[in-house]
Amino acid sequence: MNIYLLPSWLLTDENPEATKGIPVLINLGNWNAYQHEDMIGTVSARQVVSLSVEARGKNNFLPEEIHFISRFKEGDHGSQSVRVAWMGNLRKISYRAIEFLRRG
Repeated sequence: MNIYLLPSWLLTDENPEATKGIPVLINLGNWNAYQHEDMIGTVSARQVVSLSVEARGKNNFLPEEIHFISRFKEGDHGSQSVRVAWMGNLRKISYRAIEFLRRG
């Protein structure tokens, strides 16, 4: 499955680095792949996904897409409900970090 979060970010399980059904985050600007625990500058890959989904609006995703996103954010298939996994912890970050997300 491929989900384009913002023009510069793709969440996919069709990359060789995606293992055991856990998707990876791809920066479409440089094609770097990130696992859920990786840091991208001063922002975690989980935060990139959370902020990208928030920017796009969670109502713009199908339930199976939300489940797919939650698999990335949890790092495994987990036993949490999709809603609980979706909400997660989202730390407030700086304007500079948000601009970084938009640029990729």
